[in-house]
Amino acid sequence: MKTGQWLLAVVIATGVLLTPYSEVTAAPGAAIQGVAMMKSIKLAEVDKKIVEAAKKSLSQLAGKDVELIDSASIYDTRVFIRTKEKEDDGYAVVDKKTGKVLFVSITVSKDKADPKQVELALNTLKEVDPAQTFEAEKVMKMISYEDKAGEIASASIQGKHFNVLLHGDKVEFASVSYPKSEWNADIKKKAEHEFKAAMGRTKEVASMTRYKGKGKDVWSVLGKNGQTSVDIGAETGKVWRVSDYQATGKTDKKALTEKNAVSYASAFAKKVFNLDLKGYTAKKVPDFPVYEMTKKGSPMVEVDFNSNKIVTSMSIKPVNGIQN
Repeated sequence: MKTGQWLLAVVIATGVLLTPYSEVTAAPGAAIQGVAMMKSIKLAEVDKKIVEAAKKSLSQLAGKDVELIDSASIYDTRVFIRTKEKEDDGYAVVDKKTGKVLFVSITVSKDKADPKQVELALNTLKEVDPAQTFEAEKVMKMISYEDKAGEIASASIQGKHFNVLLHGDKVEFASVSYPKSEWNADIKKKAEHEFKAAMGRTKEVASMTRYKGKGKDVWSVLGKNGQTSVDIGAETGKVWRVSDYQATGKTDKKALTEKNAVSYASAFAKKVFNLDLKGYTAKKVPDFPVYEMTKKGSPMVEVDFNSNKIVTSMSIKPVNGIQN
């Protein structure tokens, strides 16, 4: 999981990452791993070069000069800075050590969006749920800066209960959220059962979303504030991910190593997914407490740990790469 992809996924899944003068929990929704509590500080406490870099990038994407709110949020080495404008709401993510802008986004009204992208998004949503009527309300324009790939421009077409992410003329994923009256009763029951079996406590369902993208078609069942989640295949009914961030606490990046991470994940994998991790090797995702575990010919396993070396999230990706 590349840094730019992670940051983009965070912004898409959470909608709003920053709240002035408060701590914010980013919800580990679809595709989100390793998100922990963010610390909020005054903007004046942030290095001026970082603030200037954020403002410059945001202004360029907005096509006009922007103002920043008087606060920033810190997650590990990442500084999240938000614009003051309510209409053109924007974020910049800057590396605290290097001062390099990693991600920038601006939300604009739909009349400023690419009509072809909007049309493509609405057509894709019809594939997810033909019975619903969808109308675009706003667009989030984004640029992520990968070390090797360079700039990657994306757009998120958003409306009531839906979101579609595009890279140019290609749809990356589409998600549709449902009101409680329209929740799938069987999926809700299965998510509650599987969560309790995995974590030993009851899950209170707060939202249900159908998520369809490259190699993925799942129901994502979230708890309050998105701190608990279970992903269930829309076609197979298989559980592909179980997450519980409610008792994560402070993440200690030194708590685990690539050599011993598999041993700490083995019991959870066996209990929840009936998967034996013998022969697996782990590779840590840079800057985040996330480990990708692989074994030739076997499913890939992505794991988050807390500071007590306890698994807080595990996702299984089959050999064919399809979760459905």
